[in-house]
Amino acid sequence: MVMENDEMGDIMDMKDLLTNEKPDWNRDMETKLSRFPIVMHSDQWMKGTGFHFHPGLEIHVTNVGVGTMVVGRQILLQSPRSVLVFRGMVPHQMISKSSYKRTVISCDFGDDDGVATNLHRLAEFSWIPRDSCLSFTLSPKESLELESLCKALKRELQERRTGWKRMALAHVLQITVFLQRSTTDPEHVATSSVASRNIDLLQMCSDYVCRNLGADLSLRAVARRFAVSEEHLTRSFTREMGISFYQYVLLQRTAEAKRLLREAADLSISDIAHMIGFTSSSHFSRQFRALTEETPSAYRQKVQTT
Repeated sequence: MVMENDEMGDIMDMKDLLTNEKPDWNRDMETKLSRFPIVMHSDQWMKGTGFHFHPGLEIHVTNVGVGTMVVGRQILLQSPRSVLVFRGMVPHQMISKSSYKRTVISCDFGDDDGVATNLHRLAEFSWIPRDSCLSFTLSPKESLELESLCKALKRELQERRTGWKRMALAHVLQITVFLQRSTTDPEHVATSSVASRNIDLLQMCSDYVCRNLGADLSLRAVARRFAVSEEHLTRSFTREMGISFYQYVLLQRTAEAKRLLREAADLSISDIAHMIGFTSSSHFSRQFRALTEETPSAYRQKVQTT
């Protein structure tokens, strides 16, 4: 059951996550990757990015600070040692209330004949989803190892000594294999600090929400499922993500509603409302309009005529 809300003033802060209908094509990244198929931004301070997409693969590492990364339909908390791996063609955006430091590696080996094809076979990316991303938190030891690999890559890209292109490729292959193992190794263990336990809890809760939008996602039900108190769960969401648990659920449901309104013309507004957990189409319409400033019907008509 969705909570009838008295928090609509707070919801206005979430609109930026839902108003980007047409992500920008990152021409600068396209140009750089056409010159050399590996681009790196190391220890870069940012206050967020616009909603964009580009060729190739992106590895996004948060070094300092916190923020929220939107990748396709996923909304993911990022904190130190958080790593995302996804295909650059999936629209993405980092949102942060303050500056954060990140390392980003983009690479695009293409599918053309000849050398590019051989490189593509070595840089095997089938383990990376086509329309979403891999999200995980490294242990301190793993984080230091990744940092060392990134520094070696950065050195080759900056110094450009004899054979630097081959060495850069070698380092990227090391990094991607390292990350692939981090996502599949059953012995992969995150740090046991209180902060990391909170991050893990929030990630598990947010993943559960994304996979079960039609279920009972009340604070009480989700807190009980993960064996934590309601106070701890909502306090952790507000502190770490900058929005409450209720707001996060509403944000995810509205994002899914927009996808269904765009892509499922055979579903009625009422069908969509019940599929994503709203108790009635009128309640769904009120919440949708509060976040997007238009009704579901008006949104569907707009996207079907553009």
